[in-house]
Amino acid sequence: MRTVRIAGTGIYSPVRSMPTQDVGAMLGVDLSQQIQAGGIKVKKIMAEDEEASDLAVYAGMQALKNAGVKPAELDLIVVSTDTPDYISPCTASIVQHRLLAKNAGVFDTNCACAGWVTALNTASKYIIADRHFRKALVIGTYAMTRFLNWRDKVTAPTFSDGAGAAVLVEDESDDGGYLGSMLYADGYYWDYLGVYLGSASLPTCESVTKGVHAVQYNPNKRFPDVNSEHWPRLVRETLKQSGMTPEDADMLLFTQVRKSTIEGVMNTLGLPMTKTHMVMEKFGYTGSACVPMALHDALEQGLIHKGDVVVMTASGGGYAMACYAMRWL
Repeated sequence: MRTVRIAGTGIYSPVRSMPTQDVGAMLGVDLSQQIQAGGIKVKKIMAEDEEASDLAVYAGMQALKNAGVKPAELDLIVVSTDTPDYISPCTASIVQHRLLAKNAGVFDTNCACAGWVTALNTASKYIIADRHFRKALVIGTYAMTRFLNWRDKVTAPTFSDGAGAAVLVEDESDDGGYLGSMLYADGYYWDYLGVYLGSASLPTCESVTKGVHAVQYNPNKRFPDVNSEHWPRLVRETLKQSGMTPEDADMLLFTQVRKSTIEGVMNTLGLPMTKTHMVMEKFGYTGSACVPMALHDALEQGLIHKGDVVVMTASGGGYAMACYAMRWL
């Protein structure tokens, strides 16, 4: 049966680091409790001359090298980002040009921090359904510090920059590769959190002056704990598509926004913490890039093996969610 496998992964984390405690000192607040519960101990900040496309290219190059795939062999590049270089053209066009992936079709996806898992699902369906597509590069890139109000006590300590990538290739297997996926959203919360004006490369002068280019949140609209509520359900329903239960999963990766939430979800699923992996201590919170960064780190540490069932679940503003399961080939 035609399916897909991940042939290689790559990440990029900026050189510049700022301990979260230093952010708290700058804001005049003690973030000890937040750091303990959230697990975000560091901010990674892109250089002044870097854009989302730069981070994506660096991660993509590493993923291609690890996969043993040449850029010219790619049939598709999907870039997931809500901090694009420009509103138009898509960031994937820039990435394709810089990688010299001249044979690849391109597009961006944007459903905030759920974007990479959504893009992974999309690229998988292209390869499974259409034999013209054999190799795809899926990248999540996050340049959110460019959009921070550094005086804001909610957003300033949270967001970092980074990118994660995976190379998908066609495969034939009756019991491995793609197992199932789920998407879920509730657009009622579209105005709770977001970047509502400007672009990552050239925010308008007026928007910068007014401060509305920065990531905004609505203090008058209470945002429920949707991750704790929906992640377990999405995991169960995604695995059910292949006749499995959460107990059959070997590795579950989640949006790396809050350590205590991941711990609670694993408890709800009745699974030990040895079946998940967290990287917010190393890389901070990197939005659409955090799941592939966690995947890459887990692979680097030898936590995922051939035959393992891997489930990736992500959520982002809007709000939007995505879940994807595969048996590692």
